[in-house]
Amino acid sequence: MFVQISLNPNCSEAVFRFYTVDPEQVRRILQAFANEVAQATGTRPEVIPQLERIEHVESIHFSACAGLGEPVTECHFERDKNAWVLCIGNNDISPHGEGCTTVRDLGIPVEEAETSPSVANRWARDCTCGIEWFADYPGRIVEDTR
Repeated sequence: MFVQISLNPNCSEAVFRFYTVDPEQVRRILQAFANEVAQATGTRPEVIPQLERIEHVESIHFSACAGLGEPVTECHFERDKNAWVLCIGNNDISPHGEGCTTVRDLGIPVEEAETSPSVANRWARDCTCGIEWFADYPGRIVEDTR
């Protein structure tokens, strides 16, 4: 029997839309999340390769614990928004972990599924959990649903 102790054990997925298409910033964000997952699971971090073009983000996948059999991340490039999306199991990440901290340090505007239904409805593979990952971040974009 395999038992995993996680940071958010009853949750399943975090979905973020990052407003940057700079391949190096994208790689740094993904590497920070991969490092954070590895630290939480006690494994060696997966190495995120250099991206020649932003479109190549869609080929990046790494393990991150999630619900309903979604054990890997998924990335999507949104040309019309000049942004990219990360779907990541949230049991191994934290709002104050390396991934979110890197986004804050880079000053990247971000939307998250918890506060932007267009992100959740289009990209969430599983339920999101109610955690607001960037609650106090000035670069957070909250969708007006009125």
